[in-house]
Amino acid sequence: MYIHNTVEDIVINHLEEILSLKDNICKCEQCKTDMICYSLNRIKPMYVVSSRGIIHTENKKREHIQEEIDIYSTVVEAVEVVSNTRRHKVNNEYKNIEPGTSAVSTDFQSETGCFYNFPQIVGRVFDSSTLNPIMNAKISLRNEKDENLVIMFNKLWSNPISLVPQTNGTYTFWPKSIQAEKPKIQKDFHFYLQIEADNFQIICKFFFIRLISDEKISPFIKKENIFYINDIFLNPEGFEEEE
Repeated sequence: MYIHNTVEDIVINHLEEILSLKDNICKCEQCKTDMICYSLNRIKPMYVVSSRGIIHTENKKREHIQEEIDIYSTVVEAVEVVSNTRRHKVNNEYKNIEPGTSAVSTDFQSETGCFYNFPQIVGRVFDSSTLNPIMNAKISLRNEKDENLVIMFNKLWSNPISLVPQTNGTYTFWPKSIQAEKPKIQKDFHFYLQIEADNFQIICKFFFIRLISDEKISPFIKKENIFYINDIFLNPEGFEEEE
């Protein structure tokens, strides 16, 4: 079982955003890790049984605006404190890493070259007759061309995904980055979702994502880089639409 603190995702996103705006502070792995630890030690954790923290933050976004502000303020404080009291010399053994690269260990791809980096795909599934979230759906993300399952960014992401009551009908996927010939090339990627649930009709939802290739793999998800799917409504078995 993999237990994940969803606050960690929020802290890392805020930290990357803050560091991208600062040019006069150390951004090495040691300092970034210290900033993350400083923040997490001062913020109440929110644990879930997966890495899909955005499901929970999306479902409760409006309820926790002040909490988000408090987290951001704590990360700002962490940046200032660690920058003024860093535990190493500027020219020590720690290798500087570019802004936007997570200091937390992940198992993202290590290939070099240009890539199409996918956003996180987020959506919700409802019962068309009651308008309640569906809790037991199985959702698969497939390539439209060959109907194969889309490979996920790392092993913590499942495809297909089985919804549980705690997600309130929300699903999310993060496709693996795809090699590109060169940067700044636009390309459309066509997918479809296949949604199955007991006592409901199977439905497929087709969509495409338009991307521009980057010079490297992006090993983290930015909060502003999310692709939202319109709400999907499943009809109960035997349901017939009125003519």
